[in-house]
Amino acid sequence: MDRIANFCIKNSRATALLIAASLLGGMTTFFTMPSQEDPEILVRGAQVTAQFPGMSPERIEQLLVQPIEEVIKEIPEVEDIKSVAMPGVAIIQPEVGDQFTDLDPIWSDLRNKMDDLAARLPQGTRGPFVNDDFGRLAVVTLALSGSDFELRELETVAKDVRDIVSSLPLVAGVDLYGIQDERMWIEFDPKFMSQLDMPASAVLSSLQGQNVVLPGGTMTADGKSYAIEPSGDFSSVDDIRNLPLLTSSGGVIYLQDIATIRREYVDPPNQPAFYNGETSIVFGISMISGSNVIELGRILEAELPSIRADIPLGMSLDVAIFQPDLVQESVSSATTNLLQTMAVVLVVVMLFLGWRTGLIVGTMVPLTMMLTLIGMSIWNIELHRISIAAIIVSLGLLVDNGVVIAEDIRSRMDAGMD
Repeated sequence: MDRIANFCIKNSRATALLIAASLLGGMTTFFTMPSQEDPEILVRGAQVTAQFPGMSPERIEQLLVQPIEEVIKEIPEVEDIKSVAMPGVAIIQPEVGDQFTDLDPIWSDLRNKMDDLAARLPQGTRGPFVNDDFGRLAVVTLALSGSDFELRELETVAKDVRDIVSSLPLVAGVDLYGIQDERMWIEFDPKFMSQLDMPASAVLSSLQGQNVVLPGGTMTADGKSYAIEPSGDFSSVDDIRNLPLLTSSGGVIYLQDIATIRREYVDPPNQPAFYNGETSIVFGISMISGSNVIELGRILEAELPSIRADIPLGMSLDVAIFQPDLVQESVSSATTNLLQTMAVVLVVVMLFLGWRTGLIVGTMVPLTMMLTLIGMSIWNIELHRISIAAIIVSLGLLVDNGVVIAEDIRSRMDAGMD
């Protein structure tokens, strides 16, 4: 430390230039570096799911869980595997070791192995599917609602809004919540079915035989190949209603003559979403890792008026949760505490060490902080409550170091040393 102090005293101009550059660089970094409320947590696990409807848990364990576990064990980074076998569903959760930080190559290897395994699983198995997106959290939540509109109409508008928001800078993805699965309901009239001597199985066979989407092959003519696409598959509810059926007497009737056909959502609904008591579709907007959530908030606030102007009259797009404001408040509060601590330290050292020595010691605190901010930017450490608290805790060490060096130099000067 003596050598550093000696160098700074002998090269005062270079020292002043270094101090000015550090202060300017630190202030610039402070206003431009990524800000969050809390640090991101690296989730070291993934989830592999496979489905076989109707299969018992014992068979799921034997035919799905065990083969998937054996393949996952081939990945050397995986240290632990947790599995759950339920009726028709297998859930396997591999976890990698703490020494691994770049998880994308590991999960890519997992996906490739699951794709290769899919052909060896029992026919009719759905999956296996790999989900490694556990760490992505929504920083902004929007709600689309409209009491005069059906959920199907809200869903159509929500998908258009999602496409617009997904294209904005700093947006990593947009998840939609509250969208329900639709089904076609066919309710037969037992009287007509009995009079026509037509079993329900015959109607179902006609439906399955009509709504088949298969390649029709190709046809070559005059040296050119033409793709053949078979027609007749269902594209609307009316196509199902007008399905012709042969009766036992040789006549022809339509499906709507013996059944009521309607298109509705699954009841009861699966995880519905509400906002202010109204059925809504919720947008979960997540941010690109390492970005500034406050800047993302500014981009969304600037874009929302134009999005609201394009949605149908009677629909409302409201902000349910807006984390940028919470982050701004949290970081501002921590920054205020930091500035107050710096001011108290500067006043105390100047009172007890004299204005000259105290000013030198007090200057060490903001200078070191500016250099710390530059280092945080280099090593991709975001500005959040934890990092700011760490700087506040380290102020005591910085002041102690400055006091020791300043007292040592002053004592030597009092002894007559140059």
